[in-house]
Amino acid sequence: MTVQTPISTAGSRIRRKYNIDVDIVLHDGTQISGNVFLMKEERVQDLLNDPRPFFPIRLPNQEIMLINKSAVAVCKPIEVVNGGS
Repeated sequence: MTVQTPISTAGSRIRRKYNIDVDIVLHDGTQISGNVFLMKEERVQDLLNDPRPFFPIRLPNQEIMLINKSAVAVCKPIEVVNGGS
């Protein structure tokens, strides 16, 4: 999980989001890897089940793509293993 540094101003609607690495497979077989943006206590499942029809994903080339939730067949968070202990 990567923490996105928030940009905040007093009274702003901007909130701290976390980048979560995911692998997505669409119904047509297209595979997409990137980061989705979640609130602190939010899960990928919550993102997929909220009422908005689209969600943004940051691709490895830093482009932002909007994904239509109805096109998603599989969305798996990627577990990042830290080296060391």
